[in-house]
Amino acid sequence: MPESHPPSAWREQTVGRDRALVRRVGAVGMAFALGPATGAAKEPARLAAILDSRVRRLRFCEQVHGRTIHEITAGAEAVADVGPGDGLITAVPGLGLLVWTADCVPVLLAGDGVVGAIHAGWRGCAADVVGAAVKQMARLHDTPPGDLRAALGPSVCGACYEVGPEVPEALRRFDLDESRWRIGNRVDLRGFLSARLEALGVPTGHIDTVGGCTVESAGLASYRRDGAAAGRQWAMIVLNR
Repeated sequence: MPESHPPSAWREQTVGRDRALVRRVGAVGMAFALGPATGAAKEPARLAAILDSRVRRLRFCEQVHGRTIHEITAGAEAVADVGPGDGLITAVPGLGLLVWTADCVPVLLAGDGVVGAIHAGWRGCAADVVGAAVKQMARLHDTPPGDLRAALGPSVCGACYEVGPEVPEALRRFDLDESRWRIGNRVDLRGFLSARLEALGVPTGHIDTVGGCTVESAGLASYRRDGAAAGRQWAMIVLNR
């Protein structure tokens, strides 16, 4: 399963204290941080450094590898954890949505006047966390899947993700083309999620795969490679004012 290279619309720049791959899609800003490989993740100073005239507030989840999606509508705090869950959606301009990863896939979704950020490991994929987010955006914001743009950020690649038989067994229930996401006992989560998004109605040309393999790239955080010493990289999406 070959690795995808960042599309030309993405560029590397500094966001707060982190190097990141960034892209603007209309009124939406997307960013995937590139590490650090080790160290504390949610340092207040690290998060505060992201805030600026475009990103006025930040929200993230206590990630639990499930399918709970939080709808974020208000809140005075500059930075806040909204509780257990694995996805966030908002139509509030200037409110940045963050997910944290160290091998799992960060998924950013942009619609007309609404954005979402999702954390998807294999358990989240099996629980259809991306499907829950896409359907919630359609139900609450009248955003059909065909109007969405999606970006899948740095994660473990298929060549490095050897799994037990329970993983492909859990993912088979979606009846997706296995050649897109599996070779033997290895699973490509980004390949799976791309196929799942297409099955939900997101056009193939609206899905970007951005950044390298977390295990193979020394500067990226990888729990599989570094264990408890692993840092975390964030992914963020914001509807600009």
